[in-house]
Amino acid sequence: MVRLFPKKSRPVGLPPGSLLYTGTATNVKVRLSIVEYTETEFIEKDDVSIEECLMRIDSPSMTWIQVYGVSDPDTIASIGKSFKLHDLFLEDIVSTGQRSKLDIFKNQIFIVTRFLQYEDDKTLKDEQISILFGPNYLISFLEGHEDPFKPIKERLRQGSNRIRKQHSDYLAYSLLDTIVDYYFIVLEKVDVHLDNLEEELMKSPKPTTLQQVQYAKRDMIVLRKAIWPMRDVVNRFIRLETPLVSSTTQIYLQDVHDHTVQTIDIIESFRDVVGGMIDIYLSSINIRTNDIMKVLTIVSTIFVPLTFITSLYGMNFEHMPELHFRWGYPLVLLFMTGIAAGMLLFFRRKKWI
Repeated sequence: MVRLFPKKSRPVGLPPGSLLYTGTATNVKVRLSIVEYTETEFIEKDDVSIEECLMRIDSPSMTWIQVYGVSDPDTIASIGKSFKLHDLFLEDIVSTGQRSKLDIFKNQIFIVTRFLQYEDDKTLKDEQISILFGPNYLISFLEGHEDPFKPIKERLRQGSNRIRKQHSDYLAYSLLDTIVDYYFIVLEKVDVHLDNLEEELMKSPKPTTLQQVQYAKRDMIVLRKAIWPMRDVVNRFIRLETPLVSSTTQIYLQDVHDHTVQTIDIIESFRDVVGGMIDIYLSSINIRTNDIMKVLTIVSTIFVPLTFITSLYGMNFEHMPELHFRWGYPLVLLFMTGIAAGMLLFFRRKKWI
């Protein structure tokens, strides 16, 4: 079950800019990779040093630095010092429970987003991705070593394309677009899961089914919490009046905004479906209980006259008219059988059974 709030919170009273990692990926060692490209050239290196990244960041080509792992505050502080990042940006990078947002400081734009995916098609994973870019460079910070931006790198390797011709703002747009595409993959899996859960509720609900409904309800809260602020981020990105963002990129950002709104509409629909599942479960349980009570009532009703007859002949009186009748016992059994059969036929005609 996914957690709604970070397991580790920041202590009270820390000064602004204090670096304290609040995530769960504490065993991920900080690693850097670099991608440098122009319209005609492409260079990609893995496991590079901060010094090598610093040397390339002032080159005329576009430089994309990826930082894998943010659990080491000292290393993040060194990266921030080398690239002259604001202390509050660094604080948000290591405080991984941040709400998606966009901040601008001088000639740098800083974006925090939530990356969602399913692990083993069961557990919803919510991670933070931080993106910072300037005139000719972009730095992305990932919590783990898994790279969600492999499709972007593959497009860069293929040769001359729109990303290779544009600047850092277009690369930032491409990363945000990829993150939103992952939202659709997650929502597709949620849709399949809810369909199966709803079918189980209609056919044969179990006590564990209600637990699965509750888990789905919590997933909806996490999805809404992660995706709703993304709309505000993209909306502000579109309206930025800065040389760092071109009018061409703003047009493409409008498409990301539309996709984000679409995911929000889907989530709202899912929330309505999950909310109705509780009513479906209770109704199914009530129907099953009523069916059981109906069967028990019919059985009890049939046995009421039979019990009366057997109790009547169970009385220990000496002078009973039918007591010494030779065919009394089989006739009474036949009479009781007729009563039971007649009541069953009556219930069947009334469509009670």
